[in-house]
Amino acid sequence: MNIEQLEYIVEVAKCNSLTKAAELHNITQSGISLSITALEKELGLKIFERSRRGVFPTEEGKKIINKTLEALNKIQEIKDEAYFQTNLMKGGIKIEGIPGFMPSIIRTKTFLKGKYPNLNIEITEKGSFEIIEDFRQNKIDAGFIAVRKDALQGDIGIAFEPLFEGKLVVCINKNSPLAKGGKIHPLELKKQTFILYNDDYVTGFMKDFTEKFGDVHVLFKTNNAISIEEALTEGLALTIGHDYSFLNYPPVLSGDLVILEVDPYPQEPIYFGWVKTESDKLSLISKQVIHLFNQEYKMNLKNGTS
Repeated sequence: MNIEQLEYIVEVAKCNSLTKAAELHNITQSGISLSITALEKELGLKIFERSRRGVFPTEEGKKIINKTLEALNKIQEIKDEAYFQTNLMKGGIKIEGIPGFMPSIIRTKTFLKGKYPNLNIEITEKGSFEIIEDFRQNKIDAGFIAVRKDALQGDIGIAFEPLFEGKLVVCINKNSPLAKGGKIHPLELKKQTFILYNDDYVTGFMKDFTEKFGDVHVLFKTNNAISIEEALTEGLALTIGHDYSFLNYPPVLSGDLVILEVDPYPQEPIYFGWVKTESDKLSLISKQVIHLFNQEYKMNLKNGTS
């Protein structure tokens, strides 16, 4: 038994064809057939039934194929780990993300740095469209962004892996009389003082809002999250932001700040996820970062702490 034989039976099971499997593995049909026959003889059972309709696993074969998939996944893990140890642990990766991205990615970075001390992970917080542009210019390896459903159409070479769906919400001091109830009416929102993060979607929301309800008082716009937090904590104003940005926000988790939905106010869904290469030529370290970040987010969401 060898790895190639295991790969062959998995591929044949997928396409139910010796010919197609042989083409994919760059081997002759007779070669792949003889290899599978030899494996069946070694194991003492028939893995496939061959007919004019195609090649289909026997009941015993299905069990063998399931075990084979597990074995091949473990073998790939060994290969990936070896590659990390010999190459990537001394490499580097550049990642950008929208506000709210940092807590989970920092925990991911901490885990990987503990495992690979020489690995350099550079993380920057930016707006979604800046991240897309940096990715297009090959300045970063991956980016966590917020996009409308069709926002990336026409961007050849860019793929988007959505993680979840969200919307824009209001964040306000807990002592505000508006903080109770979980919602704020647009007419009440219009009367408030705003401090805004300089984000494309926040800007778009406010443009649409003012067109419908009139001008609002914006104290200032900034990319400095600390300045916004200080103003909110002091009760000077409220802000608009992605619901995702507040999931791990300490003042929200502690109850000092409160999240409100703007209701009634229809919004087009915003999707949060990873921008990456369409050809899936992402480096192993980038894939590892994305995988661990997604696990971190889903675990926090399940535990109710994200």
